[in-house]
Amino acid sequence: MSKLRRIAALGLTAVLLGGCVPQKVAAPEKAEETKAEETKAEEGQAKNEGTNGTEAATEAETAAAIATEITGPVEITIWHQYSDQYEVWFQKVADEFHAKNPDITVKLQYQPADQYEAKVMAAAKADDLPSMVHSAAANMTSYINEGALVNLDDYIYDSAVGYENFDEDINSGLNQMYVPWGNKRYAMPLFLGGNVFFYNKTMFEELGIEAPKTWSEVEAVATAVSDKIGKPGFGFQILVDGYMEVLTQAGGEVIDLDNKTVGFDSETAREKITWYKDLIDKKVARLVGDDKHFTNPFANGDVGCYVALSGNYGYLATAVGDKFELGAAPLPQEGPKKFVSLSEPVFAIAKTSPEEELASWLFLKYLLSPEVNAECGTVFGALPASTAAMNQSVYQDFLKVNPVAAAVYEQRDCYGYMPTIAGWYELRTSLDKALEEIMLDISDMDTALAEARKSAEAAIRK
Repeated sequence: MSKLRRIAALGLTAVLLGGCVPQKVAAPEKAEETKAEETKAEEGQAKNEGTNGTEAATEAETAAAIATEITGPVEITIWHQYSDQYEVWFQKVADEFHAKNPDITVKLQYQPADQYEAKVMAAAKADDLPSMVHSAAANMTSYINEGALVNLDDYIYDSAVGYENFDEDINSGLNQMYVPWGNKRYAMPLFLGGNVFFYNKTMFEELGIEAPKTWSEVEAVATAVSDKIGKPGFGFQILVDGYMEVLTQAGGEVIDLDNKTVGFDSETAREKITWYKDLIDKKVARLVGDDKHFTNPFANGDVGCYVALSGNYGYLATAVGDKFELGAAPLPQEGPKKFVSLSEPVFAIAKTSPEEELASWLFLKYLLSPEVNAECGTVFGALPASTAAMNQSVYQDFLKVNPVAAAVYEQRDCYGYMPTIAGWYELRTSLDKALEEIMLDISDMDTALAEARKSAEAAIRK
């Protein structure tokens, strides 16, 4: 097996290692309206108001001058969750950056997932964050509300150290992440990915069927597969996330940001819940249940196709081995809005000192440079954040040998974010519980959604 193909088989596992599913972060405390706060504001350090991160940063913050030159040795520390070969690559890039910028030393510190977000929040409250942090976009809202993060716009558009043609080069789907943050860029991912449709390509060819392009086509595909294997053949690895994508594509909304109300119990929402419940009742679809993950059932032929994060490819390729050919296709799309929810963790720069913030920005900018970002895409098996990186020959060659990367690339114009608000973890958890109760006939739809609404709206209105 060639080196490129070995990378292709392993690459997409990093999304899971990076903590794609948001972890709960303690709710930030509201800023107190005191003279002490006014003094901080005058110093450009005032915390953002509003517990949902919807308010723009203070004028004092955005007006703060930035450093544009490194005048002496600077060390930056980065908390991250990359391990194994991904951490090796990250260290290699840090060393290369240091060689090109000898006054800047990059110190990488791996952080175990357990209690990671609690550690970051504690550091944010104590004004003791490292130079850069790595977390799910939804979690960043809490750190923004603590006034702990740098507005990257100050650097992106600076004439001396900025990112030329940033708006044209970076995937436009990222803009949805910034809406709850007053349209200010407080964080950036290195690569993009999300749910794709995994399938047993060998079985599909035997049955004469293709991967569905719309959700309406899923029932026929799932029925054919189920008849073949004698059991439900389709599923969502994480039902709540797949449901929110189906709903968003259909023109529905999970949450109304303006009114701080949920929309997951609307007429459209109920239609989509009923759609999947019907597939389960017809025994052509299932929940992941006690299996916890579809990897082994899929590899063993007990499931013929399912929707899961692109980052599962490495695990799947290992589990499937030579049993059959593994296929991957873009997430089905149906409705007025094409949508795939971005899931990767993002990097943010903490407020430290002017030169440390500048050094952090220069390293982030280096990670997004075409050559480095293209290499990043091949290592992580994902879509580079930069269009220029996507067009690099090394990445284009990679697409030819990695079916999941090809699927992620094909749906590149569909990417967006679920609202990055405080309370998102509770909202998502409440909806997940409701969907499971409905699918398993533990509760009727009205009761389950009413309970989910109550819990979710209480969380987002704190």
